Amino acid sequence: MQRPTLLEGVLVALVLSLLVGPIVVLLQSLVGSLLAWKAVVVVMVYTYICYLLVQSSRKSGRVTLGLLAFAVLLAGIALDLRLTSLLLLCAALIWGIRAFAYSRSLVSAVLQGGLCVLGCGAALMVYGRSGSYALAIWSFFLVQAAFVLIPARLTRRPAVDISDELRGSLNNFGRAHHAAEQALNRLATREAG
Repeated sequence: MQRPTLLEGVLVALVLSLLVGPIVVLLQSLVGSLLAWKAVVVVMVYTYICYLLVQSSRKSGRVTLGLLAFAVLLAGIALDLRLTSLLLLCAALIWGIRAFAYSRSLVSAVLQGGLCVLGCGAALMVYGRSGSYALAIWSFFLVQAAFVLIPARLTRRPAVDISDELRGSLNNFGRAHHAAEQALNRLATREAG
């Protein structure tokens, strides 16, 4: 898959924030206000995590990570975490998923975390001014759309696939083994002669 674009991230933010209202209204009549908001947060964050994992170029670990994120989010609901704690857990999960799927260096992973913190700050500021959860969610995910601007690797060394490294080390081992055999053969012929 190709790396997501900024426009795609903005559209995801728009869709997620527009879905908040109808889902909350439906759930409030069924389970109450606070649990409805918790459920909406979990559904939106899990949808965003699935989007990130599907768009990732990494092939291994995506399904496992998606299931693990789902289990953590369900545990947050089951343990009846406060809404603020649940929001922090969600931001940490988003950071972890993006660090796994889109970062190849520690600096890039830290910048991904900084973007999550910046998104939380933007959401708090917007909610403080407007009192609207939908606008706060829009702000958070709008800031998250900028993650595509963070390069995967911020060091000089190019990324090397682990299979290439193993192949190279096997080749080096083969050369060293062959050189050792030649040296032993030379020693054996000197002692015999």
